Amino acid sequence: MRILTCFIFIFTLSNLQAQQIWSLNDCVDYALKNNLSLKQNELNIQQKRVQRLHSKMQMLPTITTNSSFNKNEGRYVNQVTNDFVEEISNSLNLSISTNITLFSGFKNINQLKKDANEHLKSIYDLETAKNNLITTIALSYLQILFNKELYQTALKQHDLTKNQENRIATLVDAGSLAKGELLNIQSQLALEEQQLTQAENQLSLSKLQLAQLLELENHQNLEVLKLDLKVPNFNIKDNIHSDYEKALKIQSNIKSTDLQVNSALYDLKMAKSSYAPNLVLGHRTSSVYADNAVGDFSFEEQLKNNKQSGIFLNLSIPIFNQWSAHTAVNQSEIQVENSRIIAQQAKNELRKNMEQAHTDQLAAYKRHQAAQKSVEASKESFGYISERYELGMVNSYEFNESKNKLIKSESDELQAKYDLIFKVKLYEFYTSQTFEL
Repeated sequence: MRILTCFIFIFTLSNLQAQQIWSLNDCVDYALKNNLSLKQNELNIQQKRVQRLHSKMQMLPTITTNSSFNKNEGRYVNQVTNDFVEEISNSLNLSISTNITLFSGFKNINQLKKDANEHLKSIYDLETAKNNLITTIALSYLQILFNKELYQTALKQHDLTKNQENRIATLVDAGSLAKGELLNIQSQLALEEQQLTQAENQLSLSKLQLAQLLELENHQNLEVLKLDLKVPNFNIKDNIHSDYEKALKIQSNIKSTDLQVNSALYDLKMAKSSYAPNLVLGHRTSSVYADNAVGDFSFEEQLKNNKQSGIFLNLSIPIFNQWSAHTAVNQSEIQVENSRIIAQQAKNELRKNMEQAHTDQLAAYKRHQAAQKSVEASKESFGYISERYELGMVNSYEFNESKNKLIKSESDELQAKYDLIFKVKLYEFYTSQTFEL
């Protein structure tokens, strides 16, 4: 018996752990840590960071060492004595060289600036992806809360109708009511059972959608924190101008498109650098060893005696490169204009979205006000019909019709409430970058 009790306790504890209750912050934090698309954005940031470091290293000189082993046979020039010889010999050539670009039309500097710009842009792209994910999760979370309330309302109405069916069945058996009244209430009960099943399916589907956003496997165990959400208080503004100016400064996607314009400008500068001369400073040291050298010179002595070194300046001036530089400049100029259009489109899209969100707030507010009035009217009507039904002055058909109107009005009010909450929070998100219930 003690073993059985222990087993039941462990089983119950495991179920409680499996059915973790998730708050909106829990969902957001979990998604931000585990979402695969965000991980790709983070990898892109690392890639841009590596590219930026590479551009920095391109500013440094290059150092190269070379060695070659030669086996000579026949008539050739001895590399040590410079005499013509005809014999078999082996030689080893060693060299080390370094060079640095002194001037290349500032191409390397602009490349470094572009890579730093791209690195910052990738950070804003990650922030944009996070904001989009947060908005989607918040909407899905609110949908679950709405479906839970809708299910509880349907369940409550079903239980009331079930009790009503039992009472009418008793009266029919006693001969106080006609059987038609029982058939009517049973028809109403079947309808409400169907509505209850639909509400349950919608709740399960909304849980599945949130679980998929969170990359969770068992959506059946997903339970969200029950919140007593109230209709938020908000001031209806005449226009969105001040909020739009504020959003322009904090919205990450706007910053990203502005940085995209900067990258295009850096590409244009690098394309124009193809017109400029290229100046490289270099130094080279080399030596050679041959096994048929005249005299008894050791390996170290030959390398020392045959040592050569020199400094060089290499100036390359482009004269005609088959129009490639001119083409690259034209393409870059087009890309600059295109990136500016994309940036302006993003700003226009933000303004349109905020205007739409502002209008949606007003429409949702009016819809909720109308839904509340409808609920009050339906409740009064249903109360009146209920009293007459108890007195036998109206039949069950009229009673059920009034009840269905009340159920629909309550459902509409509930939907309008959650729609208003989301529309208000969405508009606030544009200027605050936070989504709190």
